Amino acid sequence: MYDVSPLAGDGQSSSRCRLSHRILLAFLLHSLFLVLLLGAALGQATVNESLETADVYVNGTTGNDNNSGSKSSPLKTIGAAASLAITNNHNNIGTKVTIDAGTYRESMNLTHSPKDTSWPITFEAASGATVIVSGATVYTGFSEYSENKSIYTTGWTYTWGDCPQLTSCPYQQDITQRQELVAVNGTVLTQVMSLTQMVEGTFYVDESNALLYLWPPSGTTMSTATVEAGTESSLFTINNKSEIVVRGITFQYANTCHGSAAVVVEGAATNVLFDSDTFQWNNGQGLSISNPVTYFTVENSLSQHNGDAGFQEATTQYGLWQSDTASYNNWRGAQGAYYTCNTGGLHAWQVHDDTVTGFTSSFNQAYGIHWDTDNVSISTSGVISVGNLRSGIFVEKDLGPVTFNDSYICNQTSTQVVGGLVLRNSENVSFTNGVIMNNLPAAIDMIGVKGGIEVTDWVTNKTTNLITQNFVNTGNTIQGSSSSQLLFNDNYLNDSDWTTFYTTLTSKNNTWWNDYNSTTEFEVPTPKNGSMIDFSTWKSDTIQDSGSSFKKPSGTPGAACDLNPVGTDYWITVDNAALTVAPGKSAVFNLTIIPLNFTATANLTLDGISEVSGLSSTLSVSSIKTSGTSVLTVTAGSKTAAGTYSIVVIANSGSITHTVTVQLTVS
Repeated sequence: MYDVSPLAGDGQSSSRCRLSHRILLAFLLHSLFLVLLLGAALGQATVNESLETADVYVNGTTGNDNNSGSKSSPLKTIGAAASLAITNNHNNIGTKVTIDAGTYRESMNLTHSPKDTSWPITFEAASGATVIVSGATVYTGFSEYSENKSIYTTGWTYTWGDCPQLTSCPYQQDITQRQELVAVNGTVLTQVMSLTQMVEGTFYVDESNALLYLWPPSGTTMSTATVEAGTESSLFTINNKSEIVVRGITFQYANTCHGSAAVVVEGAATNVLFDSDTFQWNNGQGLSISNPVTYFTVENSLSQHNGDAGFQEATTQYGLWQSDTASYNNWRGAQGAYYTCNTGGLHAWQVHDDTVTGFTSSFNQAYGIHWDTDNVSISTSGVISVGNLRSGIFVEKDLGPVTFNDSYICNQTSTQVVGGLVLRNSENVSFTNGVIMNNLPAAIDMIGVKGGIEVTDWVTNKTTNLITQNFVNTGNTIQGSSSSQLLFNDNYLNDSDWTTFYTTLTSKNNTWWNDYNSTTEFEVPTPKNGSMIDFSTWKSDTIQDSGSSFKKPSGTPGAACDLNPVGTDYWITVDNAALTVAPGKSAVFNLTIIPLNFTATANLTLDGISEVSGLSSTLSVSSIKTSGTSVLTVTAGSKTAAGTYSIVVIANSGSITHTVTVQLTVS
């Protein structure tokens, strides 16, 4: 790990660019740039990379950290290059670090120094090069396990234990709080918590006996296989530093705890740009920007297959997300039936003055995008949210305005989903010229707390009691499916809250439709809670939707939603993470297999039942082809000891294995 502190790298200052006329010219350009920047309040990074007059090169194969860093004498590590670039920065020299192809197993921490200047630093992959910053160590010395020759073992020296619980969030089960991560030939295996749970495609860490067990995919030749285990929790931290560009780099295999990120921008950082980067297969979040970063841009970047949220943003101002994608995130949370707090493709809270354009969030085992508490002045366009487990877009406890234009929310249809566009005690939300199609249980879902929720603006310190109001819904195509509604109210919006909502509502020029149902598409609290009404009654009751129609849309308005998963996989989900029963009673957990290009059969087995005296269980079906459900019924015997027990459901299909853990408390 490289901690690039203020004193690091001074011994390599000989490679600085010393051409005085270039420095003078760059200084004049830099001064002009600062004047222009101060005169423009742009919600994005504006790093002037033309001011980088020093070039530093890195080659992990031929380089040496005692070299000068020139093209013919490259450094070996990115950390050494960062030290040199910061030394240059302290001497008013901008630096471009060019990194040749390779896997760099290191961690960089760029920390603030009183010597910091505003001259830029760029870390960039060489043209056409695949540059990977990895948090993994290569493991060797495997031998066959005597009890099962499909399993291999080697020594394990770490005793991390469980990560801390996230405060103000639902309880996280042990499997969610683990940080071990193992990949074989680039395929990340599923962690299990005991040898008895092991099947193909899994691994188990026995801390007490210092052993790693893994059951690789069939056909793996262990003598030549590359086995990597995540051992670094942080790959790149930018702490209160400014004028930084990171371009074309992949960050993977960080063993970060749930709720933390592999790549972090924090503190009073400003003017930071991520361009064409990838954050993948990290145990926690991919990229986190927070506390209180200003003027940043993330563009053309991908955050996928991370164990927690893909992108996290908190307590920021003036950010730009442009042409980014977040997919297949929250697999670690899903192992513990944790689909909610602090997860999603993009999870944002206390964000002010954000612009989001061309953002795609798909197939995340959580929310597509979650605007979660005290988000103000959010402008989005061209958002596509498809096939996410929990919701397409969730707007919660936000004063707004939060606007969506030319955006698509489609195909959120899992048993865990709470709606397409979900509003929870949020004001000044606008959805215009877009498509909301085929979402359960409703296209637009309004939930919340009766009487409002108080939220304090972190910038103004003003507290506001938020009740959903001033919702704008215009120019949209809103289409339901066989079992969904177009608009759903969970009965919190009643009495004065309902009056506040519909008297401030603007809804017009929309096309509403459901092939299967035309008479009970709108749920309202009048004349009583849960009243189901048709379109004409909706119009007359709310005095809204002038210029709107209830008819089948022409053409293919949802074509942008036709996204297909990459590769073959499936999810196993459960409706309840935890239930409580009295002795002699039963608890029911509903399990679902959700396919991602998956057409084979997933076989279900259980662990944690026979180990508890008096517990018994049944599965309504023990194998599911392509997709479907199985009901797990767990019964506590009359003499089962009081306590909380973990029950693991293992779904296996060949080399693909996923688990979900539930908790049963016997009272």
